[in-house]
Amino acid sequence: MKQVALITDASTPLGDQLMRRYLSEGFNVVATCSEGATIDTPVVSEEEDLLVVDWNRKSPISAKNVLLTGLNRFDRIDQTLLLLTPELEQKLLQETAVETINRAVDVWIKGSLFMIKTVLELYGQKQKGLLGLINHTPQAARAVPPPLESALRGSFRATAEAIFAGVGQQNVFVNGFESNSA
Repeated sequence: MKQVALITDASTPLGDQLMRRYLSEGFNVVATCSEGATIDTPVVSEEEDLLVVDWNRKSPISAKNVLLTGLNRFDRIDQTLLLLTPELEQKLLQETAVETINRAVDVWIKGSLFMIKTVLELYGQKQKGLLGLINHTPQAARAVPPPLESALRGSFRATAEAIFAGVGQQNVFVNGFESNSA
């Protein structure tokens, strides 16, 4: 029986590479795209191996829908790779519009929390699963990123550390990764 991986943000360069890699290794893949983004079906996949699901990061119901859609198609989800890949304007905080801050918090902090919570609930019920939290900075490493990006990445990192300390469920594994290259 094939393993099933859920990969968020498959429309990003890293998400696309992860999706292709998992498909080439024989996994079934549930790939999310957010905000109307699309992905090309990779050559290595047979159509039934890949399920692309829209994910509205602002909605806890959408996070649950992603998992339920994947479970309905493949009966299980063994691994989840949740990517943090915000693309933000490189501005000083005082130059950043309030709407931009609100949207970034909704999409990147709340959205990540909704998906992490939903995945951990599923893995807790099944008593097994692997969650990979990936903080991806595609730009060259900067000594100090702009304030809004720093806040988002710091929140993601702190959430990951808190989860590492408190998972406490047998056979549920959480890994964290930081990278600036795919």
